[in-house]
Amino acid sequence: MIAVSTDSLQAATELCASGQFGAATELMEGLLQTSPGSRDAWLMLARLRLQLGNCARALEAARAATDIDPAHSEALYVRGRIQKALGDLAAAEASYRQALVHDATHADALISLGVLARSTGRTEEAVVLYRRVLELRPGHTGARTNLVNALAALHAGAVQLPGAGGSQSGSSGISDGAGVSGGAGVSGGAGDTVSRERLLRALATQLIRSGRSQDAFIVVQEALQESPGAVDLWLAAGTLAMELGLMAASLGCCEQAMRLDPACYPAVNLARRISVGSGLYERAQLYAERLWELSRSDDTRLTRKLALPAIAASAESIAAARERYEEGLDEILASDWRPADPFNCLQLPNFFLAYHGECERDLQIKAARMCLHAIPDLAMSAPHCESRESRAGRIRVGFISRHLSHHSIGKTSRGLIEKLDRDRFEVYVLRITPSVEDETTRRICAAADHAVTLDKDVRRAREQIAALQLDVLFYQDIGMEPTSWFLAFARLAPVQCVSFGHPSTTGIPNMDYFISNDLFEVAEAAADYSERLFLLRDLPTLAYYYRPPVPQSTPSRQKFGLSADTNLYLCPQTLFKLHPDFDACLAGILRGDSQGRIVFIRGEFDEWTRLLLERFARSMPDVIDRVLFLPGLPQADFLELLAAADVVLDPLHFNGMNSSLESFAVGTPVVTLPTRLQRGRHTQAMYRKMEILDCIASSPEEYVAIAVRLGTDPAHREKMRARILARNGVLFEDPCVVAEFERFFSEAVRERYGNG
Repeated sequence: MIAVSTDSLQAATELCASGQFGAATELMEGLLQTSPGSRDAWLMLARLRLQLGNCARALEAARAATDIDPAHSEALYVRGRIQKALGDLAAAEASYRQALVHDATHADALISLGVLARSTGRTEEAVVLYRRVLELRPGHTGARTNLVNALAALHAGAVQLPGAGGSQSGSSGISDGAGVSGGAGVSGGAGDTVSRERLLRALATQLIRSGRSQDAFIVVQEALQESPGAVDLWLAAGTLAMELGLMAASLGCCEQAMRLDPACYPAVNLARRISVGSGLYERAQLYAERLWELSRSDDTRLTRKLALPAIAASAESIAAARERYEEGLDEILASDWRPADPFNCLQLPNFFLAYHGECERDLQIKAARMCLHAIPDLAMSAPHCESRESRAGRIRVGFISRHLSHHSIGKTSRGLIEKLDRDRFEVYVLRITPSVEDETTRRICAAADHAVTLDKDVRRAREQIAALQLDVLFYQDIGMEPTSWFLAFARLAPVQCVSFGHPSTTGIPNMDYFISNDLFEVAEAAADYSERLFLLRDLPTLAYYYRPPVPQSTPSRQKFGLSADTNLYLCPQTLFKLHPDFDACLAGILRGDSQGRIVFIRGEFDEWTRLLLERFARSMPDVIDRVLFLPGLPQADFLELLAAADVVLDPLHFNGMNSSLESFAVGTPVVTLPTRLQRGRHTQAMYRKMEILDCIASSPEEYVAIAVRLGTDPAHREKMRARILARNGVLFEDPCVVAEFERFFSEAVRERYGNG
């Protein structure tokens, strides 16, 4: 392939921008007389000829581009567009699919393939393709509108949405059924003109009733484009977004509903729940006070003290918050309170206790007592759990979570689910819903012997699980959302366990085991858990972790708006992991390296970023100008950023897990300082297994020294990278992880039935 001057291509682009397509075409044709081997010139010429309606000659140019570079996804995509314009649908489909072989994330190729599939009657396939685009690019308006139109064709029978053709532009939406008014169906006489909004409401209601919350959210957002002043639609969108884990979007919808109707009790209550669950302390108090004014309900009054901030202002503020939280628990325990709607009232914030750098065992036990006090029927027991004789056949193991998707939980669960020995174990995947469904979800469900979608009502979900007669119920996380927390109080399997998904003890009486690892724990660790601590042996991580696809070339920092002339220290953790104790290390690094820049990823909520910057302004005002924040990144870009960094900084008290594994996959050294609790010891276990101890600090001062040397000494850094790359194989796809979990499941079941 021959490179040509970018000046000529830029000149042609500028001519196109001013509508001078003919002049741009002449420029490209002239350029190709002297540079016939230029792929980019042929590709631009193909686009121009297509624009001018000269499809036959456009196809000649596109074929020239793909002959020069058969793996160029954009050239293949443009060739497909031209073939479709010529009416050769089979050839167009082949070109689109070939483009996706070389770039599976090519959004335009996915959408065009979807439009083509829909036009040939394959509407379900089109829906899958449009969903794939929205997984990659959630704001893609063309994919949203096309998905809505395809869903209407599948679910609305003979009723068609106005404008429901092959459009490639629009918006999206979905909502909870309780919030969609006018959604029970479409009625009217033969002469009625039914508005697009009413049809969208009806479609959303159908999708909600069939459990397709992601699709319903898209449809409700589309309806809001038609009726932006509809309070019920904003509330519905907020409810669905919350159920799908899109907390910032959910809160934004609730706040818009409240702007339209300040007395909308459901919107205020949902905003309170989201604020409490997301650690937005000031807003949680504001909305709790507003709820009290609207209802004078004890449900609001008694739970106000349970709110905890996600971003701690100081170590002293953490102590005060924990004291206030315990006072709230004590107040409820001393009352006779029985909430009317407990699963919507109790949005427990105990998730944030794990980020305080202290053992939370006693507080978690008290929180569990409070829940049982307020909701006594949480502690139900499935009939098969009363038996003292083991069931014949394979051991039935259920893996349960809301996050079995492209999420840290999905990434750490998938390998074990796929690799568990099916001669000895029967694997059930239990999806808490509503939840995100994506390619990771589909792989996990396909790997299971049985995949069960649980009802979103906690009591009905318990009945579903009990009916499976599991031997082991393995919670992949407890405390990251309320449903798993409430389910864990019931006895639904003879053996119930939890592990590192959210590395915190639960305090729940019916949780039997916390599964950890001897390389993670200190000698006295059993005292940190309300569960019985079971240690797997000699593992670098508790996940059968697939090696991430690493960048094939050295990434450019300019892609992320970062200078190549600075020393880049990256801390890619969620902002609430950044304990105030960590500030001294960050300040020390920047003071020790005048060319250093520390980069964080912005939080889901702007409030998190603002509060953290306010804390940094107090703790390290002299160097705060060298603290940078990047927006959230897709997975491929995130791996490139890790590879572009000089050093990755592991926070104190709560280490990375996925991010440390991904950093080691690309060879970037991670500086870590082990603390007492398991969640502060993950990265050091990986290093010990790799037999690399140089980046494990024993004090904050040594942490700073290790980081600064790596940041400022390129030869030392490259030597460390080489050692990591040579030894990181022990971290990935380790069959010992599977064998150790199999040992636990077998031993725990034998012991439960007295034959261990």
